[in-house]
Amino acid sequence: MNKRKIGSFKIMIGILFLLFAIISFGIIKYSQSNKNSNNEDVDNSVPTISIKYDQINKETNKYSYEDDKYRSMFGIDVSEFQDDIDWKKVKDAGVEFVFIRIGRRGATTGYLYEDEHFEVNYKGAKENGLKVGVYFFSQAITNKEARDEADWVAYHLKGKTIDFPVAYDCEEVILQNEVSRMISMDKEKLTMHADTFCKRMARNGYESYIYTNQFWAESMYDMNELSKYPIWFAQYDVDEPTLEYPIEIWQYADDGEIDGIDVPVDLNIMFIKKDGNN
Repeated sequence: MNKRKIGSFKIMIGILFLLFAIISFGIIKYSQSNKNSNNEDVDNSVPTISIKYDQINKETNKYSYEDDKYRSMFGIDVSEFQDDIDWKKVKDAGVEFVFIRIGRRGATTGYLYEDEHFEVNYKGAKENGLKVGVYFFSQAITNKEARDEADWVAYHLKGKTIDFPVAYDCEEVILQNEVSRMISMDKEKLTMHADTFCKRMARNGYESYIYTNQFWAESMYDMNELSKYPIWFAQYDVDEPTLEYPIEIWQYADDGEIDGIDVPVDLNIMFIKKDGNN
């Protein structure tokens, strides 16, 4: 083969290689896009939160915080276990927000239940000017169940307005004479179910919190995966939360006393970025 033909051949090979690379890249991008669509993937990136915990005001059980970028709100979370609540007294006691349990999945039956006091708690909190959020107590053992839980929450929120993302709360239930359906769950599955719930909530038009504690964050969840969602972190009897990931809400006590509630209640501080600080 002469030099001119060799040169033309090399050019043709180069062009074919370039076309092959472009087509391959397009196929890969399409596959990734299709995969993300099938998995209900969404952009759940959240801004980094940097709180100087040693500056939290703890002079009373009503924690507060403020710096040049953040302020705080004081709140509680409730369920039917708090019985009847006098929401005017709760508001007068300085409570600014509340997370209300909207429902749960049975630890043994797997059935979905509305919290017996959800409607009255939602109405009472709203009528007295509190900021309101909801949380769902999950016992999902499959991705389908996690999706069903999210759809169930969205259905029961129809006609209602909430001020915060929906919180996903999955915990192991201690049973005396029955076996929990969560007994076979491992970190990979639990993380996947939490992620599935949050993605499904996004499809339904709601952002999500991940509620967790130190044990679950270390042993039951892959927080590298779930920290893309805002975190509501429970840790008691410590000077500051020890989670290595940013948190938006710190549940710092589970034995709080609030006027208007006759039984102990969880206490929370929410960190809120001030306007103009992105």
